[in-house]
Amino acid sequence: MFLSQLRRTADGGEVLDQVHRSDGIGAGTVRTIGVVGSGPMAIYVVKYLIMHDQPLEITVFEASGQAGLGMPYNPEMNADYMLCNAFSREIPPPVAPLIDWLKHLPERDLSEWELSYHELSARAFYPRVLIGEYLQSQFVDLCAKADAAGHTIIVRTDTAVSDIVPCAGGGAKVQWRHGDATGSTACDAVVIASGHSWSSHPQIDGVPLISPWPYTRITQAPGQRIGILGSSLSAVDVVVALGHARGHFEEIAGEVTWLPNDGQEDLSIAMVSHMGVMPEGDFYYPFPYGPASHLTPDAVAGEIAKGTDGLLDRVFALLLAELDEADPDYLNGLPAAARTVEGLAPAYFALRHDLGGLRSVRRDRVAARESIRRKETVPHRYVLLRGHEVFDDVLRALSDADYDRFHRHLLPVFADCYAAIPHLSLARIIALYEAGVLSLLATGAHSEFAQGPSGTISVETEDGRVTFDTMIDARGQSPARLADLPFKSLVPGLKHPDRPISDPFQLELAGTPASQIYCLALPQLLERHPFTQGLVDCAEHARALVGHMLRHA
Repeated sequence: MFLSQLRRTADGGEVLDQVHRSDGIGAGTVRTIGVVGSGPMAIYVVKYLIMHDQPLEITVFEASGQAGLGMPYNPEMNADYMLCNAFSREIPPPVAPLIDWLKHLPERDLSEWELSYHELSARAFYPRVLIGEYLQSQFVDLCAKADAAGHTIIVRTDTAVSDIVPCAGGGAKVQWRHGDATGSTACDAVVIASGHSWSSHPQIDGVPLISPWPYTRITQAPGQRIGILGSSLSAVDVVVALGHARGHFEEIAGEVTWLPNDGQEDLSIAMVSHMGVMPEGDFYYPFPYGPASHLTPDAVAGEIAKGTDGLLDRVFALLLAELDEADPDYLNGLPAAARTVEGLAPAYFALRHDLGGLRSVRRDRVAARESIRRKETVPHRYVLLRGHEVFDDVLRALSDADYDRFHRHLLPVFADCYAAIPHLSLARIIALYEAGVLSLLATGAHSEFAQGPSGTISVETEDGRVTFDTMIDARGQSPARLADLPFKSLVPGLKHPDRPISDPFQLELAGTPASQIYCLALPQLLERHPFTQGLVDCAEHARALVGHMLRHA
């Protein structure tokens, strides 16, 4: 059997060596671990695995031709002008911090990204494709560290995992396809660390939409009246991609304008969402975070220990106390209903909604830039930003009814705050708005989409019924059940296929008391871990999983 082993060459490049292994992988004293996927989640899994004292043989299965990227950072999926909304210091280093890696790049490589050494900052936002190059380089460095520590890492690119077959001893056989070849690799433990899973033919109300990935589907979208379903980070990427495809942005003295290409003078783009608001721009806040006074991990743990009855409301009361201490005028300036789980979101979003979605974006960008320039935080946003991480500890302890309340009423507030948009992306959005091209429309919660006989798509909005030639789906990754995992031999044996996965992410199998199959697949995590899409959460989940796996070997 021939496998591909990733190694680092003397000049810093990457090669895939052909390494011969016997068919008896999984036998002997070396523990064998299979990792399905090689994106950020898998990279952090490998990081923590190779800290283990005993030698491991780790096989990484990657369906694409390149290991170590992940969909959000892959140049085949993303344009180089799409920005990551996590600044450098927020990205947990697999080996070296992003800023250190950037400082060691040749000047020629930096200039290709229109960067120079004096512009590098741990507080800056960088293109997602550049983050992908960083992650891929870090993966190579992890492989080198593993080799030096006595571990073996085998990387199978262009190898799609077709099935995972549980074994009686707790491990599994990973069945795979590589071109026309098929095979099976026996593993003592398996981690499903696959990332985003997108439908290539999305729909809403039975109306066909265009998938935004790869980004060339956006740039090649037909028509002059283009709708975008969503108004958060994914929608911003779609808008910016359309702006680049149908015209060009110009930046003079820090101000961005947009000019159409010939024949694009009648271009019309509309983001369509329930509330018709966008997240605000990035603002200044201390990092690492300062300590909270009320919404603390210890306080939340104490509330969890009291039981599920009333848990959401008790922890929400801690959030209100934190907001009142940080900014006494904030909640007092909102309607009294803002002090309830059901009432906070309407009050929180009302200011932007009433002013008008993109007018509000233009106003808020000025305040956000001042926050950065003066290094002064926005107190209520800082509380919510820190609070979502502490609140996350509560979610698996909530009753189903309270989790539904959280998901409908509080998650939109937290998601809006942590999904803050890089200022350059905001500037491009505002440039399209000021050019008369871009609008942001609210549908309300119950509007239905309809397709006309000529293929047009229409929907009722607060501004009346609007019709588009094309509509692009920018709603982001949807949650999925464990029962939706694409492994026919694994799913029937799950004890609780409809129960959300939780820390330590170990799958419970009927008839197997100590399963060594773990799941960190993004859609399945999102069912009860709604904040998982960030790299910080990837690293934390990987650390928890590996700690459990190695303690229960």
